[in-house]
Amino acid sequence: MNLVITDSGLGGLSVCAQLMSLLKESAGSGNSVNPADRLKISYINAVPSNECGYNSMSGKAEQIVIFEKILRNTKILVEPNYIFIACGTLSVLLKDLQFNKDNNSLIEGILPIGLKLLLDSLHQNSKATALIFATPTTINANIFQDELFQHGIKHSRIITQACPELATHISNDPAGSFVEDRIRHWVHQALSQLPADNSGPLLVFLGCTHYAYREGLFRKYFIQEGFNQISILNPNIAAADSLRKIVLQGQRSDKNQSMEISLEFLSPYVIPEQEIITLSQLLNPISAETSEAFQNGRICPELLAE
Repeated sequence: MNLVITDSGLGGLSVCAQLMSLLKESAGSGNSVNPADRLKISYINAVPSNECGYNSMSGKAEQIVIFEKILRNTKILVEPNYIFIACGTLSVLLKDLQFNKDNNSLIEGILPIGLKLLLDSLHQNSKATALIFATPTTINANIFQDELFQHGIKHSRIITQACPELATHISNDPAGSFVEDRIRHWVHQALSQLPADNSGPLLVFLGCTHYAYREGLFRKYFIQEGFNQISILNPNIAAADSLRKIVLQGQRSDKNQSMEISLEFLSPYVIPEQEIITLSQLLNPISAETSEAFQNGRICPELLAE
């Protein structure tokens, strides 16, 4: 199976690392030699250049053109059986992509997984309030809010907190001190929106794939603010579990044999050294294989071929 995981940057590597960790847990010892048990994972950095991210593009039309181009070239280069978009921003574009209309059984996004995680958690506890942390683009687009309201969740149970540039800071702060300060600030800002009489449990939703790298800091600063009983909802883990099930559906029934897994990282441009240092440190405890693939990534300008 050829599996592609892609993102508008490097946050989706967290999903890839979690998937590798889950697959290692599922596997036994030994190496399968059955071709049906071979898995190739290709992580595609879907950003055209280090100076031109999706948030800096002129608008949705340009975003669609660029992402469509990268997806079509990915299909040619990798021949994937399945493409997973580990990015809320790019997941929103799916319904407008001709590529999706041509390959609707081939490609899915993280957004439905995150929404289900939120909805299930809110329905399971009718007194809980969800605090959604995400990029300004995601918050301003009302992606989560509108869907939750349509499913009967009251406005009073939803608090949104945009975290400008936090994803970039997470990728470029190996010591983590500046990121700590930023997360402390955004947690405080979100809590300041809570009604004074709120005494119910809190659901902390990490609505950007980058935020999962620093899940522990979110928990730390909620505790420092006096909120010990929180549930952190990490869609990266839910996405990895969904991908694990897809991968294992085609595996042989012999659980004493593990599938052969190869992992590669492809990017249209050279990743800056500071990001490589920072994210390698964050990935390594979850999956050394993902960290190694990232550090030895392949520069692939063909992803932007016309």
